[in-house]
Amino acid sequence: MKNKITIALCIALYSVSLLAAPAPTLSNKYVFTDETAEVILNSSSAEVAYEMKTITRDGWVPSENGKVAVKNGKIQIKPLEEGIHILTLKTEPAVELRFLAIMPPPSPMDPDALRRALPRSAEKILKGEPCKILAMGDSVTNTGDFENMLAMMLSRASGNRNISVVDKSYPGRSIDASVRNFQDDAIFAKPDLALIMYGLNDQGSGASPDGYLEQYEWLAKHLAQDCGSDAVFLQPTPHIDIPVRTEDAPPGSNPPEYAFRTIGFAESVSQLAKKMKIPCAETFNAIWGDGGKTVGESAEKIWPLYPTSYSAQFSSLIESDGKGDTIHPNALGHLMIAKAVYNSLACPQIPALLEKKAVSIWTDSGVKSTISMANRSDKVMVGKLAVFPRMECGPLNLTSPGEYKINPGETSEFKVEWPDAIKPEDLFKYPAIACLAPGNPIIAVVIYSEGKTNISGVPAPFGIPSFIRERLVVEKPKVQVRLDNGERMEIELPPDKDNGRIPLILKVRNGWAVAELAFCRYAPALKGEVVVDGDDKEWSENKYSVVGEAFQARWVRGIEDKRTSPSECNLKWTCKAGGQGLFFCIRAEGSVEKDNFTFFFDIRKPELLGTPGPYYWVSGSLSNDGIIKVSKGETSKKAAGLAGKWKKTDNGAFMEIFIPYELMEIDSYPESGDIGFSLWWTHNGNAGITNLMWSEDGHPWNTRWYGIIRIEKEFGQNLPYMIRIK
Repeated sequence: MKNKITIALCIALYSVSLLAAPAPTLSNKYVFTDETAEVILNSSSAEVAYEMKTITRDGWVPSENGKVAVKNGKIQIKPLEEGIHILTLKTEPAVELRFLAIMPPPSPMDPDALRRALPRSAEKILKGEPCKILAMGDSVTNTGDFENMLAMMLSRASGNRNISVVDKSYPGRSIDASVRNFQDDAIFAKPDLALIMYGLNDQGSGASPDGYLEQYEWLAKHLAQDCGSDAVFLQPTPHIDIPVRTEDAPPGSNPPEYAFRTIGFAESVSQLAKKMKIPCAETFNAIWGDGGKTVGESAEKIWPLYPTSYSAQFSSLIESDGKGDTIHPNALGHLMIAKAVYNSLACPQIPALLEKKAVSIWTDSGVKSTISMANRSDKVMVGKLAVFPRMECGPLNLTSPGEYKINPGETSEFKVEWPDAIKPEDLFKYPAIACLAPGNPIIAVVIYSEGKTNISGVPAPFGIPSFIRERLVVEKPKVQVRLDNGERMEIELPPDKDNGRIPLILKVRNGWAVAELAFCRYAPALKGEVVVDGDDKEWSENKYSVVGEAFQARWVRGIEDKRTSPSECNLKWTCKAGGQGLFFCIRAEGSVEKDNFTFFFDIRKPELLGTPGPYYWVSGSLSNDGIIKVSKGETSKKAAGLAGKWKKTDNGAFMEIFIPYELMEIDSYPESGDIGFSLWWTHNGNAGITNLMWSEDGHPWNTRWYGIIRIEKEFGQNLPYMIRIK
């Protein structure tokens, strides 16, 4: 009996030891191809059999089978070539491990190229001093690791072992979030070099390209001014959620051009980088590569660079026949991004062999664009050209066949029509307002040649005088509007309106100058205290601002009004500046019980109001018990005392809301007397959602469209107008 107990105890202890034994692990998930991947086995075996498969940019390569000696509980595996390696150890049980092999960068790097690209941080990298890289981006940055791969490459090429990385990327983020969180994300990190990569969410949410670029510029300037940091711009990457063959596409599939929905944003980032003399990594094309015969086949060729799931970075769509994550590149895709960044910093820039330019003009039948392609190579170039607008724009028509044959040194031209822009007034309507009104349309040019598909965004500006896009503050209802050729127009604002839009159309040489003047009078705030109880006794002396006119019902496509009439939801608001915070009063006409709202605040100096920058906000909705639920936004640390009450009236509702200054991280109303403010009201009507905006242009995440609240020094004081030419 004693022997049986002893044997059972030994078996149990052995089983526990097997369960407790740690599984094999990799010492590092990234290795250079001239190094070895080290696996910690925690095993006394003399050797281990293995199989290794590799996913490269071009797909699978032949697998390798073999045995490797175990030394000190570890094995060393030499990579096959650059790519994701799937290593299966034929142990009991079998274990699968994955790592990425990286081709070493040229060494030593070009120091002069690095100094030109990074005037502030190059010497730190070259001299072996500590250098911190900050990654700012959306879920593409957040789910991958291109910043650490870049650090490895810079360290290998320079010999600097003191390069570190800080990741301040977040899923779902658009660039405005990095502007408003700049203090915590950038200044706190104190980077030497910042990598900025946005666009997929910005484009997807309908952000305007000009606002997107203004915030890219804001980040770069403040990184330099506040952190002494260099910046590198990265383009948004492809989104390959498209069928490989259009004939097999199920109903509701995205069109082929969806794969390059961000190309307009990508090209605009490149243009801004040139203007600011900042490196721009061509990360879109780094992922796209050479493509295939069609856009669908091009997407299929990119499958090796995308994972089966955003949380499985070392997997690939070629393992699942294209099913999985088509938006977030995998580890191999992030390596392509890292290489593009490295090339923008440390390698000479090679000019394109097929140079593309475009210009747009007005004709009697509308807007036309001409695309010129110049052959800068020493060989004849043959292929076919197709054109697409940005995804948020209408169609484009190529008026001549797209086939071309261009001899060395020669140029071919292609004519393009914009069917949605026949007369100047069309530029105030969607989709032309999204593509042509800013004066710098971008055409997606697709080149099919030699079994490859190349995508590029080509700016097609109007080569004519145009209105200067600017922000003005005027005291009187008259505005001097300027053109870039020196001409001026005087515009008189309507005397009975505090808020509105005025179309600007001027016949100029060879066409029309077209813009829109948006005006929003400062809203007055009286000093005083209010008891937030849903009673209107404290508001008899206040002047109200209107939110509910037809032109204020707008979203990312311009005016979108689903109300049966303005009386379905029409608001007027006013406020008071108390000792501890702001009191708001809203009088609503119509049924608003299902609605919600957001208030945005900008507390910067008056000269910065109406420009890109950080902001605070609160969101709210109405409860059946007469309470207004109000909650602070992410940029506010505290907001003690947030409160709201409302009650029904004969024709709508009356609301009172208190916003403590603490929400804006201040103790009292700014001494200047001004606060930037935006009110966004979302009306849930029977016919759908209508977004009502007091000062906004359709996307409320950019302070450049905020109006101003000013403390009223005397009752009935005439307040200035905020003017924007767009």
